[in-house]
Amino acid sequence: MKKKLLTLILTMTMGLSVVACAKTESTGSNNNDSEVFSEAESFETISEDNGSNETEGNEEGGARVIDADDNMLETTVEYPNEGISFSILDDGKTVLEKLGDPASKTESGDFFTNTYYSSAEVTYSKDGDKVEIIEFKSYSDAWKTSKGITIGSTYDEIVNAYGEPSTESKEGEHCLNYFYEDGFSISFTLNDNNEVTYFVMVLGRG
Repeated sequence: MKKKLLTLILTMTMGLSVVACAKTESTGSNNNDSEVFSEAESFETISEDNGSNETEGNEEGGARVIDADDNMLETTVEYPNEGISFSILDDGKTVLEKLGDPASKTESGDFFTNTYYSSAEVTYSKDGDKVEIIEFKSYSDAWKTSKGITIGSTYDEIVNAYGEPSTESKEGEHCLNYFYEDGFSISFTLNDNNEVTYFVMVLGRG
């Protein structure tokens, strides 16, 4: 019950229940403004040719939801130059130990902490001794997803790696959003050349 309450508060406070596109590109500052995309209330499961299952919004509209073959792999990010690799689903303490000391951090009440590194931002929650990663955001090509997408990757490279997005928005910033059945999401924000400027992985999609 306590965990559900924490998740609800995080969702209401940060807008992290779905993948969000920030209104301005991050520069390492404490800017977490976001535009939240809504999801359909009901879905219909369909089978794709590649064997994976996706869930598609009903006729009234909504976002497709992806059933990943491997959740840990799908949510893994890598920093090859430093030999760092982790999933946002990993134990939060282990992830923070791998990242080392942040350049700065901000406390947001009793519920979550934002940490800022030279090439990434991490938000986590803490409940007693349990630490859970809520969001990972990268704006440097030092980091890449498990499917090889990084800063500078193109629209076509994203679609080739992840398939068609759950939603695509071109209002404000151009964003490709992927919602997953098991409650996480990935967003890629593109510039005018259709190249990634930053990407976000979020635990929770609504």
